[in-house]
Amino acid sequence: MAMKVFRGNFSSKGIQDIINQLERYKVDLHRKAELLCQRLAEVGQTVALQSISESPLGKTITLRVKMEPRNDGYKAILVAAGQTKSNDHGSINTLLLVEFGAGVRLNPNENPKAGEFGMGVGTYPGQIHAFDQNGWYYWGDDEKWHHTYGTKATMPMYNASVAIRTQVAAIAKEVFR
Repeated sequence: MAMKVFRGNFSSKGIQDIINQLERYKVDLHRKAELLCQRLAEVGQTVALQSISESPLGKTITLRVKMEPRNDGYKAILVAAGQTKSNDHGSINTLLLVEFGAGVRLNPNENPKAGEFGMGVGTYPGQIHAFDQNGWYYWGDDEKWHHTYGTKATMPMYNASVAIRTQVAAIAKEVFR
């Protein structure tokens, strides 16, 4: 952002003019902070939706942007939520399956954040098939047996965070010019 110069003289009217300039600048700065958050959230949301749509479980995931004003600007959060699926071995959220994957055959490389969050292929509580190269069968909601190799990690939230970090400087330059 370019340096902002406020001009005035030291009379009471001149000081009031400078105060008015500062107030207008403050309002403009808050508006630009909101716009920056909105634009970055849109980038993240677009990338996350694309990654979610690549997974058969994508239809079980919702995505929204939560924006809120703060005293020091704005805050935007990209919120994803999946459905909870349960079986005899426990419960898991479909967002976690899409983010981190299940089954080593479809996920030879894990999500770069897997270690940080303690999640990834083979970490599903009670999992017994994650490393089966030939896949396994599960009983589906349609009351039929289905063969699977697991769930490929399309990493919607990781990919969104990478896209936001990649574009933050360019978008900030646009917004604050």
